[in-house]
Amino acid sequence: MAETHTAHSSCCKTRTIELNVSGSENMVKMKKTLHVLLALLFLGVVTFSIYWLLSAVWDQLKNVDEKLAIGLVTAATTILVSTLTVVMGRYFERKKDIEASFREKKITIYDDFLREFFNLMESKNNKKQDKMVDFLREWQRKMILWGGQDVLKTYIDWMSKLKSGEPDAKAMWMTEDFFRAIRRDLGHSSSKLPKGAFIHLILRNADLFIAKSKDNPNLTFLELADAEKEFEKVNNKR
Repeated sequence: MAETHTAHSSCCKTRTIELNVSGSENMVKMKKTLHVLLALLFLGVVTFSIYWLLSAVWDQLKNVDEKLAIGLVTAATTILVSTLTVVMGRYFERKKDIEASFREKKITIYDDFLREFFNLMESKNNKKQDKMVDFLREWQRKMILWGGQDVLKTYIDWMSKLKSGEPDAKAMWMTEDFFRAIRRDLGHSSSKLPKGAFIHLILRNADLFIAKSKDNPNLTFLELADAEKEFEKVNNKR
């Protein structure tokens, strides 16, 4: 069973991932507020600059011959359009390069998490579980810098659920939501992946879990472990 584990071991290992993420939430809020303030400041400066420039040009054109004024306006318009075309082209080119760089960073940190997560699920070594806590402390710092906001929000919700008490079916479904958010942030579609697809990569009896969680959304991992034992007894009698 190299690729899967029982619900009971999943429960113990999922608890290992629990960390305090309130600091991450505050950092996200501060970052968003700072971005809004900077955007408003930039917009105000640009608006004032345009108003001042247009006012100065208009005052000068009042004292110029009409034909000359038309020529100046035409020339200025041509220069302005050409300049804007070059500037906007460079802006979008630079934006594309930045997005490509961000995507590389995201792939790295998401891959780091998934590797550690599945190593933990496969491990029976308690020291490995302790190392996961240290890994998450450092990994969350990188997530604040490079993670997509939807992924970070889904992660915080998932961690908050794990911290709220004994892991249950809702926590497992939120694990899948987190995986889907990662794929979405990297530009991948999951439209052909049915609900529960990622749970098959985590639990040994994923189909049993999916069926039981439909009947009981608050199904705990211990209850699932009992159901697995009954399921195995029935299969052994056949």
